[in-house]
Amino acid sequence: MNIEKKHTLVDTQSGKECILTLYSNKVLIENIKDSKSKVTEKEFATSAEALTFFSKKEWELLKKGFVVRNKNASAGEPLLHYFIGTGYTGCLAFDNTPNGVYVYKHGWFKTATDQKDFLSLIDIEGNLIEIIELPKILAWDIQYNAIKDALLLDTDHFIFEYSLATKKFNSLTKGFTKPVSFISVSSERYAFGSHPQLYVFNKDTVLLKYTFDVEVVKGKLPFEVVLSKSGQWIAFHNLENEIKVIQVSDGKVVKSITGEFGVISQMEFAENDTILVVRSYGWPWSIRYFDLVNDIDLAMPELQLPSHSQQASWFCFNGDQSKLVIVQNKNAFVFDFVNKTFLHSFQIEHSLKTARPKFVNDLLGFRTDYGCFSLYNV
Repeated sequence: MNIEKKHTLVDTQSGKECILTLYSNKVLIENIKDSKSKVTEKEFATSAEALTFFSKKEWELLKKGFVVRNKNASAGEPLLHYFIGTGYTGCLAFDNTPNGVYVYKHGWFKTATDQKDFLSLIDIEGNLIEIIELPKILAWDIQYNAIKDALLLDTDHFIFEYSLATKKFNSLTKGFTKPVSFISVSSERYAFGSHPQLYVFNKDTVLLKYTFDVEVVKGKLPFEVVLSKSGQWIAFHNLENEIKVIQVSDGKVVKSITGEFGVISQMEFAENDTILVVRSYGWPWSIRYFDLVNDIDLAMPELQLPSHSQQASWFCFNGDQSKLVIVQNKNAFVFDFVNKTFLHSFQIEHSLKTARPKFVNDLLGFRTDYGCFSLYNV
């Protein structure tokens, strides 16, 4: 029989190991402790039932403190599964740092005055280093700012900075008038804002202070901002069907992109800031590519999903932008962005409806809505 899936789970506290192996409609469970091994076998009527049992058994063990470690993972297979915690708030933020990976962890919402959220700091092998209490609940976004060796955090529209050296939080905004906010980091600069003000910084120097407003469109507040890789521009979206490119040096609008793309939910500059990649709400061709040099909406058929629907939940690039990953619900599609070719796809494990992707060095990380943090080989 061919092995369809094999995962090794380790409990570093007790020294126990559990090896789960899926063979078509059978699952082997090997428990190891103190060099002693016990094997049990479960057989099912169908391979689908066996796969479901495999996943449930693995999740059961993850919740007990086991960690999936799979050093020999092939493309599309997990190297790590780590249980972050239950309780879905919509926040799926995480980022990699020299200290390890900081992952949003839901705490509790008991009353208006008794509510807590946390960051779990883990290494890439799933060892818990530290749990940090957040100053505000709901970390919608976390980005490592190498310029200051700090995390930039958007905690429910309050912007904070967390110093990795001092382990202290510093509030960067006093509050907001309307519930929109963002953070964005490039190699030399960083930007953040809560309504009605946004800022671009070069370490401790303010380069741009920009006042903005937002209005409700079909039940949504259109607002998305991203800093270019060079830090010279920001892409700014606060009106349906419109994106402005603003020059950081003087705050002038140098380009305006218009079209039937509705409300934008994600943007990123690519190819030396010559292309703006955007993801919009509800558009049939959810990912769009705007050529900023020639003012063209690029079709990019080579980067279409090999499925009937083109709806995308998230997208992300690796560090040098040679790979593009598009997430559609529970599936990840990996593209060679340099040669514009599809490489492979896989299903994201331990996810109910969605998972947020972000590269952790050469590995693809996910924080799932089910409470799992994973690293995949891509």
